[in-house]
Amino acid sequence: MNIGTQSAVKEGAQQSGKNALKLNPTTAPIMGEARHKMIAETAYFLAEQRGFAGGHVLKDWLEAENQVNTLLTKQNDF
Repeated sequence: MNIGTQSAVKEGAQQSGKNALKLNPTTAPIMGEARHKMIAETAYFLAEQRGFAGGHVLKDWLEAENQVNTLLTKQNDF
């Protein structure tokens, strides 16, 4: 994942669940391992935001997946 994508993931994790992550519209569609890595990194930032309090792993993953899916859907609309 490039620096711009990492910044977008961190920015998105810091926003509410209704706000999508933002990437450069010229970025190619992201799939497979790259998508999984984006979700994992976003989930990490969500956990970090909560001070890594336990018991929220699934919630963090699902929220991260939602944010990344929203990002990728919006990216494909450009």
